[in-house]
Amino acid sequence: MRIVLIALATAWAIGALFAFVLTREKTLDAKLTAGYLVAWPALLVLVYINQPLPLWIGLPVMFGFIPWFLAGPHLWQIVKDPSSSKPDEVIGIPIAYWKWGSIAAVVLGVLFNALVRP
Repeated sequence: MRIVLIALATAWAIGALFAFVLTREKTLDAKLTAGYLVAWPALLVLVYINQPLPLWIGLPVMFGFIPWFLAGPHLWQIVKDPSSSKPDEVIGIPIAYWKWGSIAAVVLGVLFNALVRP
């Protein structure tokens, strides 16, 4: 099963790398979105291979799936219409959500880590 998951993540990373190469002449938002499409699967594979990790590290990485899932449609939209990119957003998500979501994921991971481990 580990090999299947690594193969899936690698396939997505190759597709995202292709998208990153295609956005080299595009806006910064397109480059950041393509970069996230490349970086998140690689980070997920590293977390999966290096088990066990504390939950305060693993949980935020797992929650990173939500913006990764939304990054593809966002990249498609800003490649078609570069003016749809907003300055206070990263990957189509407002920066405030990134900050508070990251803090909440780490706190939740610390809480779960304290409850699971004796």
